[in-house]
Amino acid sequence: MSWSWETEYPDQVRELIRFSKLVYERNLVSAAGGNVSVRCGRHVLITGSNVSLRDVTADTLVLCDLQGNVLEAPEGLKPSKETRFHLGVYALRPKAGCVIHAHPNFSVIWSLCGRALPLYTESARLKLQEVPLIPDAPPGSEELARQVTQAVARAPEKICAFLMEKHGILVMGETAEECFNQAELVEDTAKIAVFDRLFQAG
Repeated sequence: MSWSWETEYPDQVRELIRFSKLVYERNLVSAAGGNVSVRCGRHVLITGSNVSLRDVTADTLVLCDLQGNVLEAPEGLKPSKETRFHLGVYALRPKAGCVIHAHPNFSVIWSLCGRALPLYTESARLKLQEVPLIPDAPPGSEELARQVTQAVARAPEKICAFLMEKHGILVMGETAEECFNQAELVEDTAKIAVFDRLFQAG
C-alpha cells in the first residue's frame, strides 16, 4: 500500500528512513527504543510506537499535524509515545527540520551525574557549545514533554542538543544529517567525559 507522504514528501521520507537506521547501526539506540521525526511543511512524520529504528520503512511511519492529531497511519500503528515533545520542539524551533531522541550508553551514564555535559574537545565546543540536562520524568508522559519544552524554550536557539536524565539524548537540526551528526558528537563527547571521570577517580 502507498501512503500520501511517499508522494508528497519523498525527500523527507528517504532521509527519515536512512538516518533512523543509522541511529540504530551506530549503537545510539537498541531494541525498539528511540524515535525520529521530520517536519513536512505543516505536518510531521514520526516513527511508529514500538518500531525498531533498524526496521523503519514508509509503512512504519505516522503523519501528524503540529497539534498531534494523527492524519494518516497504517492500521494498528500509533505514533511514538514521545510525539508530544517532538511537536514541542518544532513549535519552539521553526528552523528545525528533524528531531532525534536516542538512548546512547555513555550519554545515559553521564546523565546520571545530574549535570550538563562537559565539552572537552574543540569540536564539541564549536559545534555543541553547551549540552544542558533535562530532568527525569516518565517516558511518554505529559510531565516529560513539559520538561523538554521548558528546557528548549530556556536555551538559546544555537543550542540544539540536550541530555535527558536517565533517558538519553534529544537533538534537533535543520536537516536529518545535521541532526544525526549532532547525536554522534554528543555520544562521543559523553564517552570522553565518562572516561575522564574514571581516570580522575582512579
